[in-house]
Amino acid sequence: MSLSSDKYDEFVEALEIIDDEDMRFEYIIDVGKKAKKQEFLKSWQVDENLMHGCMSRVWIVDEPENDRHYFRGDSDAIIVKGLVTMMTESFSGLTGEELSELNIEQVHRLNLGALTTQRQVGMLAMLEHLKKLGMKNARNGE
Repeated sequence: MSLSSDKYDEFVEALEIIDDEDMRFEYIIDVGKKAKKQEFLKSWQVDENLMHGCMSRVWIVDEPENDRHYFRGDSDAIIVKGLVTMMTESFSGLTGEELSELNIEQVHRLNLGALTTQRQVGMLAMLEHLKKLGMKNARNGE
């Protein structure tokens, strides 16, 4: 079973090639800017969709379809928006079972060593949040 997507592999490959920490930040920011083209409805920016464990405000919604989870996310901080986009695009399309098997290794493979400790903690919190959304919606029969 593959716990990654083409998008995840694309992010991993791009970040492996970039050996300059400042350039990695630029790449993540660019991912966030491009994500603005994807619609994240203002009506989704409610407390129910707010993720905890990140210093910035982060909203994530799960749109389950055929036992698979498709995530969308947004943040009020551009670099965090890039990170949210990387995570939601990387792990969209997985089943609840596949989501439950995600672990810190998938985050480490993204090679985000330039991130502050706080942002790394936020990434792990985001991973746990995606897993919880997958379990919650599986329990609700969605």
